Amino acid sequence: MPLDAYDLYSELWRTVVINGQLERLTAALKGCSTDSEIIRYIRQVVDEHGMLEFIKPKGDGKDESKAIACRKRGNECFHPKVRKYVKAVEHYNESIALAEANSETLAIAYANRSAVCFELQEYEACLENIRLARQNPYPENLLGKLAKREAECQNKLQSNGGAEVNEIREPKLSYKPNPSIPHVSDCLELKEDSQFGRYLVTNRNLSAGDVVIVEKPFSRLLAAQLRYLNCDYCHQDVFLSLIPCESCSFTMFCSENCRKKANEGYHAVECPIIKDMHFLFTKVILMALRTTTMAISTFGGNLEELRLHIESIDESNLHPFKLDWTGISPQEVYSTIHVLATNQKQRTPGDLTQRAIYAIVMSEVLFGKSQRLNELCGDNESHRDLVRQLIFRHAQTAPVNMHSLMYMDYAPDADEEQFRQESLGCGSFPILSMINHSCAPNLVRVTLSSGCVAALINRPVKKGGQLFDNYGYHHCLDALTDRQSGLRAQYSFKCECEACRKNYPLYFSLKRIELPPNVVHPINNDEFERLREHDMQTALNKMPDYCRFINTFGGQYPCYDVSSVQEALLRCFQVIFATQTRKLKYKDLSSL
Repeated sequence: MPLDAYDLYSELWRTVVINGQLERLTAALKGCSTDSEIIRYIRQVVDEHGMLEFIKPKGDGKDESKAIACRKRGNECFHPKVRKYVKAVEHYNESIALAEANSETLAIAYANRSAVCFELQEYEACLENIRLARQNPYPENLLGKLAKREAECQNKLQSNGGAEVNEIREPKLSYKPNPSIPHVSDCLELKEDSQFGRYLVTNRNLSAGDVVIVEKPFSRLLAAQLRYLNCDYCHQDVFLSLIPCESCSFTMFCSENCRKKANEGYHAVECPIIKDMHFLFTKVILMALRTTTMAISTFGGNLEELRLHIESIDESNLHPFKLDWTGISPQEVYSTIHVLATNQKQRTPGDLTQRAIYAIVMSEVLFGKSQRLNELCGDNESHRDLVRQLIFRHAQTAPVNMHSLMYMDYAPDADEEQFRQESLGCGSFPILSMINHSCAPNLVRVTLSSGCVAALINRPVKKGGQLFDNYGYHHCLDALTDRQSGLRAQYSFKCECEACRKNYPLYFSLKRIELPPNVVHPINNDEFERLREHDMQTALNKMPDYCRFINTFGGQYPCYDVSSVQEALLRCFQVIFATQTRKLKYKDLSSL
């Protein structure tokens, strides 16, 4: 039975423990002075037990029979009595991704997608899909039907007066940008000490609602469940116009430009193996692959130049606040990602073994199937060793430094929420990665339509105070013991934030404050219900009220009242700025 990479590690570790080899393995790892030595030693252990034979990549490629089956599922969703048009498009897109190039199957899938576009009143997208259908061998006996739909689209466009333009709001920094780092407010400074490592502080008082960072990721990875709805390169929700990779069935793009940029960046190396990688690894480890392939492309595929560059990095002295981002090169940006904390010295032998196995399995699959990577490596074993080392390194940095990318999904069937935050993917960020964790954070992150992530202050921070993010464990939602054990397991540190030191209560156990007679609590049930429905005007109107309340009573944190308004403020941020699903636009035309 084929195993994924974690299964392989688990079985190997169980064997090592049962056979009494743990002490030997631990001593050997302690004796390794480089990542290359660690990988080489673990590879010997893996080979001793013949474990790699259980990793059986299935490969990927076009498949006409699967494409036709997907199209039939789309037809079922498109049926007039079903009208699940968004789901129909997802099936048609999978059919498009699976269909052979220049095939009748591909042409019919585009034509079927054009029919959905027409029902969703997306007439320009409908015309584009008709063009794509005709570009392929569409059945002659159905061309009349296509021509009729095309004429109806053109009439609709003439009577409608053109396509609708949606306003996209992007937050701006609340203070002057740093002259050398335009995407960071000049009030932020980077500090370093033995307790916190590198961390950000403010040299002025900050208020709730302030925007202090708007950062673009160096590398990012689209969530697998969105591969037939969003562009793999820019992550835009453009499911009515996606075009397929010409070779694999797992990635789609919004345009030829994005397809070209992806191939120039990461996809040429990943294309033959990306489907297998999603079976073998979690998204965190897949970020190690994406960051590695982006590093390779950043140096134009020149692995020797990449190796020399890495060897020249002074890790102890390099940090993003020492660089001039107004003229920074992509190679220098990668340097800031390369030096992110691995926490290798704090990792257990089991954890190091696990990361090494991931690097071994991932590199074996890459060298076995990626023609592009083999061309870059040639017969130079040191280049192959570099690839293994990069994967191993980023398999350690990704869990500690990677940030989730989120979007607001429309979920009309949810019991309580019409909108909920869902995973868009994940990314690596040089600046945001400098912000430490707190179980009582003073900022939140919002993923923007541009692909950047904004850091927004959600309670007052005094001059000289440290900025704190939340890594997934919040005192309002998780008990102290759960937070401590979870953070230690994933991030290799004991959390000593204010919430852990003072054992802040869970949300419903928080104290309530007595408001002065002249102060009205800013959360109105009717208004908050409109916020839950993502009413833009309500969000714009209420955000100043929420900020004012938090800034007035933030000194009494933790309390139920401030925490409640923080959640309302976050919803305002999400309504106004966050990446939104496109599905909402069609809620009155479709059963989704």
